[in-house]
Parts: sequence; structure tokens; C-alpha cells
Amino acid sequence: MPAPDADITRLEQRITELEVKLAFQERTIDDLDAVLRRFTATVEGMQRELSRLRGDLADDSPPSTADVLAALDDETE
Repeated sequence: MPAPDADITRLEQRITELEVKLAFQERTIDDLDAVLRRFTATVEGMQRELSRLRGDLADDSPPSTADVLAALDDETE
């Protein structure tokens, strides 16, 4: 029969391993959340731009100078 001290040491090691795994998972989830938020913001911006462009095409008029400059500013960011 193993000594009680050995059992306690083994349990402490397992707990430590579980804590490390949990910390890694929490960090991964936080990182993925940040990526997803940036991706969502990018897609929403692209949807707004597409709606604006479709509106411009529906109007069948050339874009204003301000619109062209704004689009150029967006591309450089």
C-alpha cells in the first residue's frame, strides 16, 4: 500500500496540472474572443461599405470627392 504522503504528493501534482490546463484554456478562449470581435467588426464595416456602394450604384451617379477620399482613407488603415 502506498504511503499517504505519496498519495498527497500525487494528488497535488494532478491538481497543479489541471490548474495549468485550465489557465491555458482560459487564455485561449480570451484570445479567440478577441479575434472574433475584430473579425465581426471588420465584417460589419464591409457590410456597411457594400450597402453604401450598392446605394451609389442604384443612384447611378458618380461618387462624390468626399466619398472617394473617405474610401482611400479607409484603405490606408
